[in-house]
Amino acid sequence: MSRIRFTLSAETDLLELWVTIAEENPTAADEILDVIQATAMILGTQPEMGGARPELAEGLRSLPTRTPYLIFYLPDDDGLLVVRVLHHARDIDAEYFS
Repeated sequence: MSRIRFTLSAETDLLELWVTIAEENPTAADEILDVIQATAMILGTQPEMGGARPELAEGLRSLPTRTPYLIFYLPDDDGLLVVRVLHHARDIDAEYFS
């Protein structure tokens, strides 16, 4: 099985989204994190599944989840590095990945 690693930025994204959603509904916040984690695990076995995002960073790919969040990641020889997890409605540019 491929290794799935998260950058500090991705971990912060996950914590922030959980805290925001949990204010209203902790169960929903947990479910969203579960979906994101499950999607990352699938990507670990099929890293080319997401679309290439060269306009944001070299080698970067992204994949939407069943939630309003996108996973941005870099496949590598060790598996997968999740770089960010961002809401799809954000105006995402290269500054998020520098």
